[in-house]
Amino acid sequence: LLKEPRHAVISRKDADSEQIYKVLKQIPDSDLFSSAAFGGKDLMFSDSITDLMELPKIMDSFLYQREDYYEAMRALRAGNPPAPPQDGKIEWCTIGHAEQQKCDSLQIPHMECRRASSVEECIQKIMRKEADALAVDGGQV
Repeated sequence: LLKEPRHAVISRKDADSEQIYKVLKQIPDSDLFSSAAFGGKDLMFSDSITDLMELPKIMDSFLYQREDYYEAMRALRAGNPPAPPQDGKIEWCTIGHAEQQKCDSLQIPHMECRRASSVEECIQKIMRKEADALAVDGGQV
């Protein structure tokens, strides 16, 4: 079982979510969830997705993301991020082989390098508390 929710289609509160779902369901899954024809990976949707599921109307983002996610976001916005682990070690997420090599070569005390294949994977590692930080281009935030 997954400990955190996977992917989601997010819309404005005033958007017709049923209409969005109906429109997306009209598109063949092979077209919606495959990026190969466009020379990319995980374009619009993760390539590993196999189906869309409409959530119940009572399912809001708080219920979907869970309370611990919202508590962490509230603490970050208030300038009171959760305390780092007791050992003070930082788990830095790198993207790809070259970043991993650079990170490893820095040999910074109390910093471990954790490799991922994409920004999205690093964000997942951070959400699962497998990493603490990463550096991204402003356009990826």
